[in-house]
Order: sequence, then C-alpha cells, then structure tokens
Amino acid sequence: MPLHKGSSKDIVGKNIRKEIRQGKSRTQAVAIALNQARKYKRKAKR
Repeated sequence: MPLHKGSSKDIVGKNIRKEIRQGKSRTQAVAIALNQARKYKRKAKR
C-alpha cells in the first residue's frame, strides 16, 4: 500500500504505523516514513 504524502507529524506518524503493521521493524519504519516526508517536502519547495 502506498504511504500518505506529506511532511507533517501526523502524516509521518500514520506512515510509521502503516509500515509497522506490514511487519517492518520500528527503526526501519521510522526511516521509511521520514524519507517519504523529505521527498514530499523537496517537491513542495519547487
């Protein structure tokens, strides 16, 4: 399932929960969610 797009704390938290439910470790889920937030933030600045 795709992650939510956005960089707010709420969206990052939802993405972390989604990744953990899919069976990823907590640290890996955090890294994935923060990476997604960084990508979205870069696109928004353009």
